[in-house]
Amino acid sequence: MAPIVNEPDDNLKAESHRSALESVLAVFGKELVHCLFLVGDNCSVNKKLARLMNVPLVGCASHRLNLAVRLLMADFQAELDLIQKLMMRLRTLSQAAKLR
Repeated sequence: MAPIVNEPDDNLKAESHRSALESVLAVFGKELVHCLFLVGDNCSVNKKLARLMNVPLVGCASHRLNLAVRLLMADFQAELDLIQKLMMRLRTLSQAAKLR
């Protein structure tokens, strides 16, 4: 969930997120009790916000996939760095043409 700052004295804590959500939902005639779950990454603020709202936190699938891929690719970091350097050099068409 993106940081929500509703008032000048708000901070980025779960309580401020909850307050801001209550304000936004009120515009649509809804309340927090109408929320059945919270979708977001597994950061501590989102976990606490879900607890404050008494709803389950559904972790973001793309975030979990990103974490899993990073873990799997950690053993190949040196090779990935070399590929990244090569790709940076091949950004121009004239450099890429040299590969043909």
